[in-house]
Parts: sequence; C-alpha cells; structure tokens
Amino acid sequence: MEAPARPVVVSVIPTFNEEKWISRCLDSLLEQTYPKVSHRIHIIDGGSTDSTLDVIRQRLEKGVENEVSILENPHRFVPQARNISLESMKDDVELVFEVNAHGWVPEDHLEKRVADMLDIEVGLGKKVGGVGCKVLPSEDEEQGIFATWVESTLSCPLGSGGGQFARFRGRHPHKVPAFVIHRREALLDVDGWDENYPTNQDSDISMRLIKNGWGLWRSDASPFHMVKRRSLPDFVRMCRRYGFWRTKTLKRHSGRFNLREFLPLLGLVLTMGLLFSGTEWWYVPPLAYACALAVSAVFESIREGRLSLLIGIPLLLPILHTMFTIGLLEGLLRSGLSIKDR
Repeated sequence: MEAPARPVVVSVIPTFNEEKWISRCLDSLLEQTYPKVSHRIHIIDGGSTDSTLDVIRQRLEKGVENEVSILENPHRFVPQARNISLESMKDDVELVFEVNAHGWVPEDHLEKRVADMLDIEVGLGKKVGGVGCKVLPSEDEEQGIFATWVESTLSCPLGSGGGQFARFRGRHPHKVPAFVIHRREALLDVDGWDENYPTNQDSDISMRLIKNGWGLWRSDASPFHMVKRRSLPDFVRMCRRYGFWRTKTLKRHSGRFNLREFLPLLGLVLTMGLLFSGTEWWYVPPLAYACALAVSAVFESIREGRLSLLIGIPLLLPILHTMFTIGLLEGLLRSGLSIKDR
C-alpha cells in the first residue's frame, strides 16, 4: 500500500545580498527528508548586487529533486517577497514555511514540524493558522564574542525574551510565533502580508490571523538556526527599527501591547519626576535598574558558562532599552524611518 500523500509545502526565502549565508540555507532545505515531490522552494530576490544569485544558480546546476523557483522582487523588502511567492503558488499547496536566508534547519525539520502541526490540528479537531518554532544560534560555527552577547541579551528576561528570541519547551498557543509554517488558506483569508510593514510584518499578520479566527501555536519539535547580529552598529539599528515599527503595530493591534517594553521609558519618566520634585530619593529607580542589570549579567553568565557576559549584558541591555525606546517615540511622531530591513 502506498503511503498517503504529504501536504505540499513551499519554503519561501526572501533574499537581498545574502552571498555569505544563502548556500547553507538552500542546502539545508534541499536535503530535507520530507518527500521532494511535496516540497517546493521559492527564492524571491530583491535585486541582489553581490553573488547571491550566482551561488544559487551554481547549486541548482548540480541537479536537485525539488521544484525550485527564482522570482524577482522589484520592491526588495520581505513582505513584498512573501506576497509575490504566495501569488505564484499552485492550487495544490497547503503549507507555507517562512525562511530567513541567514538561517538553516536540520534535515528532518519539515518532517517533524509538519507531523507536529497535523497532530495539533487532530487534537483540536480543526485547522490552525500556523505553528512557529524555537530559534537557536547557528550552533556549528563560531559566533564570536559580540554575537554571543547579542544572543543572550535578546533572550534574557530584561531583553526581548519573547517572539523569535523566546526560550520555551513543548507546544502551546502563541500570538507571535517565529518562522511559522502557515496554512496557505489562512494567509489568503487575510490577504497576505501588509507591505506597509518592512519590519514587524510577521507580528501584524499574526494578529490579523488571530482576529479572523485562525489559531497560532509554537512548538519545539525542531529548531530554526539563525545567525545573529555581529556588529554594534547593526545591533543599534535593529533595536531602534524594531521600536519604531512596534509603535506602528500597536496603533493597529492593541492586543500586542506588552508593558515590559515600556518599562525603560516609565523608569526614565519616574526618575525625572523625582529629580525635578527635589526629593533625595531620585536615585532609587536608576539604582534598581543597575542592580537588575547586574543580576541579569550574573544569571546569564552562569547559564551560558561565559564570564564575558558579565561585561556584555550590562553593556548591551542599556543600548537595547535606549534605542528601542527612541524608536517607540519616533513611531508616534514620524510616518517612516530611514533605517530599513534590507
């Protein structure tokens, strides 16, 4: 008896000047244990000026079993790329896997995640909008000390601590899962990604899916390995950009509000209020913040077994909080930001 047909999955890779990473990303998808006939790959390039497309074509010339399409994205940015892919999919496609060219997946990633998603749906007795996964650093390459600092800063409780940086076990419903395998019909139901969001487009579409009754989950069935920011300027720009687009997202989706993201701003307001009131206790909030940084640094250094985090965490957390807060405020005052996702 023949095995039942697997759901057809399309892995979607937006690219723009990814020559350093695309080979590893593409190879990890081509080497999946998931049936080749049921796994297609869309590469949507935003006009790369490096050798990204050359690397891709050289790999495809060696011969592949999967159906691979290279599509043009004249708008360059990620949401446009995903919509171009969605519009070009054949009617038999059921699942859409979001991929970042900076990352890669284990060879049984799709096998495990599709089975996990279907199991969730059987348990619920209905289809879900999508299931995300845990994101881990690219474990088999030397990250460098700064990339390690960034990883711990974004993952710790005083950092982001949620979304794609979350540490979690098992599977459960979640508002903004990372690297989701979506139901194609769910994406079509909400008209795809909003192209006005060059950043936070995943948060926006997740909230719209939930509003339309499509449940979202995250699961640790198989991780997505991703290269993190490797320089201080990149980290600073990322923090500011995410703050800016978080404000834009909150204007549309109040359910995305997270008080923790506003604590640095509230702490600053409280400190300034105490200072101008003339009280001698004005230093209490900044002292409490300094203590929290120290505790977080000690905890992370023990957890990771890296003494350098005693320096990295107190250095990067204030930068994260400051630039994210500046971005939040800019989002209230400006319609756009010169810092782009690509």
